Amino acid sequence: MPKNIFSIEHQYQLFLQRIALSEEQMGSQQRILLRMTFFGAAGQLLVLMRDDLSRLEENHGVRVLEDMHDQVMQYFESISAPEQKQN
Repeated sequence: MPKNIFSIEHQYQLFLQRIALSEEQMGSQQRILLRMTFFGAAGQLLVLMRDDLSRLEENHGVRVLEDMHDQVMQYFESISAPEQKQN
C-alpha cells in the first residue's frame, strides 16, 4: 500500500530526511520537542489555510503562499553553515 503523502507523520519523516537527522540520533527530550514543534507548526499552518488563506482571492492566496515559502527558504539559508555560504 502506498504511503499517505497527506499524513503529518509522513511529512515529519520527510522533514527528518531533509535535515539529515533520524529519531535514533536524538535524545528523548530532543525527539519529543522536535516532534511537538513540527506537529504544532503543521497544525498552525492548517489553521492559517482554513481560516485566513481560504478567504483570499486565488491569485492573492498564491502570492501569500509563495511569500511564506520564501520566508522559510531565507530562514534556512540564514542558518546554513558558514562554509556553505561562501560557496
